[in-house]
Amino acid sequence: MPSGNDPMGGCPFSEKIMLNQKPRAQWNPIALLGTAAIPRPRARRVPMYLAKFFHRPPGDDDRELLLIPGADPMIIGIHMQGDAEGEYFLSEEFSDVIEAVAAFRRHARELVDAGYFETTHTKYTLRNLLPDPKAKPEWQKSLDDLMLAALSAPLEEQARYLGAVENTEAAREPLYLWLAAHKSRAADQNDEAIRVANQALDTLASRRAGKLPHYAWSIAESDLEGRIFDVLRNGHLAVGDPSAALEAAEEAYRISPSQDRGVHRATILCRHFPERQEEAFDAAFSYALFGGYEEIMALPAYAAYSERRKGKGKSDKGWRWKAKKPASESDLRQAEAELGARLPEDYRKFLATVGPAELLIRLPEHSGELRFYRPSELATQRGNLFNFIALREKDPEKISAHFRDQYGVSVRDLVPIAEPAHESRCVVIHLEEGDRFGCCFHWDHDGAWELEHPVPDFDAALKTLTEGIEQRDSAILSFLSVYLD
Repeated sequence: MPSGNDPMGGCPFSEKIMLNQKPRAQWNPIALLGTAAIPRPRARRVPMYLAKFFHRPPGDDDRELLLIPGADPMIIGIHMQGDAEGEYFLSEEFSDVIEAVAAFRRHARELVDAGYFETTHTKYTLRNLLPDPKAKPEWQKSLDDLMLAALSAPLEEQARYLGAVENTEAAREPLYLWLAAHKSRAADQNDEAIRVANQALDTLASRRAGKLPHYAWSIAESDLEGRIFDVLRNGHLAVGDPSAALEAAEEAYRISPSQDRGVHRATILCRHFPERQEEAFDAAFSYALFGGYEEIMALPAYAAYSERRKGKGKSDKGWRWKAKKPASESDLRQAEAELGARLPEDYRKFLATVGPAELLIRLPEHSGELRFYRPSELATQRGNLFNFIALREKDPEKISAHFRDQYGVSVRDLVPIAEPAHESRCVVIHLEEGDRFGCCFHWDHDGAWELEHPVPDFDAALKTLTEGIEQRDSAILSFLSVYLD
């Protein structure tokens, strides 16, 4: 059922991933490692970009060599002086990733032979390496080579790359552990794949908690974490543990959503959890246009669901809660400690009874989800919000003064608590003690310095949302990414 375009874990559940047993001419590693090519509203997946940066002293003749794997692999060579005429010195397209990786390695060697050295930079959007680029350590280069092997080489060759760095600093990185877990999964060594994937997640969590860096080349942390959960999903399915597989599938979809991951989750629900089949039907109803849900839609029960849904009248309230996930008291206390602030009682009660659940909007022809953050995510989301607001203003005092003057709040005490699924907007709550403690607002990245729909507390914010859905209020539905014709 899944499309097969999802990297490292997108193969259908019924297939064993044994690439080394296929004839090379038919071997398609993109079925495991590439990008989710099917676009999807509110759930697009950012393609994988793998960038190497090169500096040739003296001067500023710096180059970026960018590999974009996927169904149609590309290599782009970029002069780092982005405003200069002839910004691109190279642009090549390939029929498969094996050729693309070979060309990428060759171009990198040619730059080194021409007097360049590879630098420590990894962010593919960079356009300036100065003033003092540093050479990339060998152990990081070895992880890059391993990544390229995972993209393009048979399992035996991947094993050699893994073995070459297993006793080095590289082997402690989540990137290495992910690739090792995926290689084990591809070889049908599922228990080992599950063990190593869990080790990768534990390592990521430990680094995050300790605010320690990890090396993942140009792969975003959320993307890497989602791919690790993909390996867990497939490994648990292979050993006959659908509950663990569903948990991994839902985590992958939450962290880094894509059409393919939505199909995987819906497939598991239909095959193993008939009591939750309607959740799978909801997804198929909403996203069938983008492919992958054909088998689910062929079920007799889906036809009955579709008719029932289309037949709902205007009097139907149009929303319901997905399975509740109450937070523990220890979770709430930990969140308050990380925030350095107490949570308002109404919001605290919500987390303790409903938890970081999803408010599902289900109208006859439209769907949406409002996803509430876990207590453990609140401090991170607070930082993300302020960093985005401050993206184009270097003086934090100007930002603080604006929000104080316009809305009577401390911008650094605005905490996102929920987001419409995969949109850059959120419900925020104000945690500064005082008259506006507990006030809630709507925030959207298109108006980053603006707060809308002010209400005095969390209960009022929730009531505004649910009543807005029931009344088909266009402003509330638009905030929830539901646009009525």
